[in-house]
Amino acid sequence: MDVNVRKIHSFVGRCLYLFLLNGTMKAYGVILERTVSSFHTNHDMVGFIFTFQTCVAFMTAPAVNLLEGRLSPRIVAVVGGLLASAGFVCRAVIPPTALWQLLMALTITGLGFGMVNFVTLVCLKDAFGKKYPTAYTVAFFSLYVGICTLPPLLEYLTRNFGESVGMMVFGGLTSVLVVSGLFTEDGGESSIDRASGDSSPESTMDADAEKDDVVSVDRVRRECDDITGRFSLFTEHRKFVFLFVSVILAYSGYLSWSIYLVPYGQYLGLDPTTAVWLSTIGGIGGIFGKAFGLPLLGREGLAIPLGVIIPTILLAVSYGITLFQDGLGILAAMSIVSGYCLSIWGCIVSAVVPLTVCDYHFKDAIATVAFFSGAAGMIGGLMTGAVCDISESYRYSFAMLAVEGLAGTVVSLMWYWSASVSPVEKPAIEEKSSLLNSQ
Repeated sequence: MDVNVRKIHSFVGRCLYLFLLNGTMKAYGVILERTVSSFHTNHDMVGFIFTFQTCVAFMTAPAVNLLEGRLSPRIVAVVGGLLASAGFVCRAVIPPTALWQLLMALTITGLGFGMVNFVTLVCLKDAFGKKYPTAYTVAFFSLYVGICTLPPLLEYLTRNFGESVGMMVFGGLTSVLVVSGLFTEDGGESSIDRASGDSSPESTMDADAEKDDVVSVDRVRRECDDITGRFSLFTEHRKFVFLFVSVILAYSGYLSWSIYLVPYGQYLGLDPTTAVWLSTIGGIGGIFGKAFGLPLLGREGLAIPLGVIIPTILLAVSYGITLFQDGLGILAAMSIVSGYCLSIWGCIVSAVVPLTVCDYHFKDAIATVAFFSGAAGMIGGLMTGAVCDISESYRYSFAMLAVEGLAGTVVSLMWYWSASVSPVEKPAIEEKSSLLNSQ
């Protein structure tokens, strides 16, 4: 397959996934209060269940990593699209009457999104190579387009036709992932094979060198594949540890913000139509965040202070202000600032993963980050809802998010310090590979 065609397919597939996963998850804030009332339960339980879709999508990454090694990426992507759509259709055809039924439907959808997530990430990395951080960040614009558009759409459909119609529409939209999956390269040529296909002497020499590196790494892995070696992701890449913690904090806060922003506006007296536009405003802020983050990619010295440290400080301040001021203008400003900060924070820490790990560890890195981000988001949604129920106020829920922002600031400062004072280390696996090449 032509290189440019592969880039287009992988990029469009990633955009569709981000648009649908995050847009539908953000839209759940529109029906949160209605769900709490209809099931006669608490906010913590509903918040936990609503974050389950996204958390399952992340936490299945290690299993999908193993599955993708046994099945073709195309099959995994198509089945994932079918499951994601089926979860919404099930909620439309058989409206849940108990929380466990809602949980099952969200689990099915989350499993589908999880399969699509891993395949689109790997395909994007394989297609774009060194330009992966830029492609990853540009694709993230679709995430905030989904946040801008899908919550108002669900609010309109629910108000005029009922929640079942809204879920059916979401199911139809999500079925596009099946079509996208059909265009996924079915275990096709690798980046090395594509380079070998170029007849120029320079590309041939590069391809031969890359093949030698891969063979050496594979030899070392076969010799060192023991229990201790499985922890080499953390032991050989110390900067990844700080990135790992930062991503967990970012996604935990992001999921809680997504679920509880619209209900917070309703709690403060805004009518549902006005409150849902807070989500759109936050999505617009996220688009600005991505645009600002693009020039920072590949510049770790600037990306950490401008893309992580400052946004986490602003995030904590914006959440803290809502404890004392709750006018519509303040909420709108908080929404756009938080959308901007969460966007650039998540963008930078996720896009620079290839800068903190070697190529061999890339799949392990994204699977590990995804799993623990999902777990953190699940706990975050549960804790945010619990704080709301105990205090009987959404204010303190956002105060907890402010604390998460401060924690993110501390971790990012440690990350920046580590990147500044620590010498650039060559992973042990690469050192062993170099020794084998020299023999």
